[in-house]
Amino acid sequence: MTDRIVLTIPTDPRFRGVGTLVVGGVGARLELSYERMEDLQLALLSALDAAFDGEVTLEIDAAPDGLTLTVGPLRDGSASDGGLGLVLSRLVDEVEHEHRDGKAWVALRVAPRAPG
Repeated sequence: MTDRIVLTIPTDPRFRGVGTLVVGGVGARLELSYERMEDLQLALLSALDAAFDGEVTLEIDAAPDGLTLTVGPLRDGSASDGGLGLVLSRLVDEVEHEHRDGKAWVALRVAPRAPG
């Protein structure tokens, strides 16, 4: 069973903490390690840097096997930005680029890692 949270926030930097707080709370519920949550939150902040001015939507899909965070819309060209892709791929398990209504979105996936 997957639970879904959809959060739309202003792109103003003052509201980024709201996004990271929600992601951290969901990650804690899934018992992600502190390091995994921190990496996911950093990936979210990196994706938010590429968001359009105005509003950005975070879609959080939480399941026992992991968490998928989809962020968008992003500025044109952000999805193909090699620098952003490199940063994101080092922080999360999977990065998938999507297009919705002609706008770029990015999906970030993390799975719990076994201790050890």
